[in-house]
Amino acid sequence: MTSSDFGQTTAEPSNNDVTITGYGVRLPQATGIDAFWQVLIDQKCVISEIGADRFSKDMFYHPDPAAKGKTYSVAAGQLDNIWEFDAAFFGISPREAEQMDPQQRLLLEVTAEALAEAGLTDDNWDRRKTGVFIGASSSDYSTGFAGDPDGVDAQFMLGNTLSVMSNRLAYYFDLKGPSYTVDTACSSSFFALDQAVEALRNGKIETAIVGAVNLLISPIPFVGFSRASMLSPDGLCKAFDKDANGYVRSEGAVVFVLRRMDVAQKNRDCLRAVIHATVVNSDGRTVGMSMPSTQRQQELLQDLRANAPFDLNDLAFLEAHGTGTPVGDPVEANAIGKAFAGPRGTALPIGSVKSNFGHLEPASGLVGLLKTVLALEKGVYPASLHIQEPNPHIDFDALNLSLATEPVILAERNRPWLAGVNSFGFGGANAHVVVRQMWQHETTPQPDLVPRNQNLLLSASCEPALRTLAQDYHDTILGGDHAALKLTTLSIAGRATATVLWLWATRLRTLKMA
Repeated sequence: MTSSDFGQTTAEPSNNDVTITGYGVRLPQATGIDAFWQVLIDQKCVISEIGADRFSKDMFYHPDPAAKGKTYSVAAGQLDNIWEFDAAFFGISPREAEQMDPQQRLLLEVTAEALAEAGLTDDNWDRRKTGVFIGASSSDYSTGFAGDPDGVDAQFMLGNTLSVMSNRLAYYFDLKGPSYTVDTACSSSFFALDQAVEALRNGKIETAIVGAVNLLISPIPFVGFSRASMLSPDGLCKAFDKDANGYVRSEGAVVFVLRRMDVAQKNRDCLRAVIHATVVNSDGRTVGMSMPSTQRQQELLQDLRANAPFDLNDLAFLEAHGTGTPVGDPVEANAIGKAFAGPRGTALPIGSVKSNFGHLEPASGLVGLLKTVLALEKGVYPASLHIQEPNPHIDFDALNLSLATEPVILAERNRPWLAGVNSFGFGGANAHVVVRQMWQHETTPQPDLVPRNQNLLLSASCEPALRTLAQDYHDTILGGDHAALKLTTLSIAGRATATVLWLWATRLRTLKMA
């Protein structure tokens, strides 16, 4: 087979391309990008049991799925502590912070990390041409005030309205482009991403913050999903496995920084990947509102290829939605096989990050995208977990699909790999994203801005934060290829001590920490 059998070859770069220049993440057992990747490479499942700080297991758990007002599953991917927040760092009073949904607080933190990772400082980006696009669905925190209306204060509505998830970021970072929150259930983050890409390509903005968040605070969704028999009784997302029996709820936040290619290259940004195409549609009427449609999922992928052609053999893998439900997995696999995998020369590897981290619901698409971008960067697609026997209702051979039960090494070649990511909402809102590696000639060489052994001064808003930041740098150096670089200890204002460190391997980033 030749490229002409599949459409045009991988697209050449264009100034109208949208590139990923930074990202931030906070997931269970993964505070940061390196920890996230380590969970994937170690083939680790981070699912545990919902903590007593959320709700009482004794009050709401019952093993009988028919028990009313109860949940038969308390398995969850859970962050260590969602209640701590450095309000002073963001100029927020303790009184206002207490009224704020912790989802807003978490988004502020992860967005600050993503912007720092992208190297965006006061003087190298136009805030008037920056938009904020957030996927969010949950309002768990506000339900806790139903039994205590006296606890509602003046800041409650701003702190507990979904629209303010995005507006809070625009306000704090002084961003003047479009700013809004999207809710299409589990595909929320990809619908937000689709809107951001469109705004970048049509010139409305130059930079976009695309993020999503989900926290598990209230027992009510657990009860509701239990009554609908959607949760896995054994607490494992077994995507595409014979024993797939439901999904596992999880929490966290992911934020991407996107820039138009010409802006990113002019700023000499570190380019991570290119968004080749995004596409969205809806199922319309099916046999039931929560029942997916193979036809519409297949048409989604076909529409993407019609509007943004590429050689199907350039797909290195496809990160599936892969919730591990008896109905959803076969529908998705059939759509992928018929639209993307069938005509290929080799089987298309598929997997699901939900087998590691569970299902982050409105944020799940961006978790899959982050796994995908890192896999393209590092040249290996991590294995999907909990597959003992492939689902017999999916004809993997006929569909030309291959389950990634082991890491898939991406062969080196002279043109970029592409990869796809699926995301579906349980109300029928479907989305897909195709990303590609960078062409060699579209990356910008990153100069050393400071001689080796030069000190890097770190600052923070308080002494504990400074110590934590310095320790993170210290651990990164000693655990990586920079162990031979000189470390220097400085006394800060006669009190705090910080280890002042090294030069980034690619480019020194200015971190505004105060």
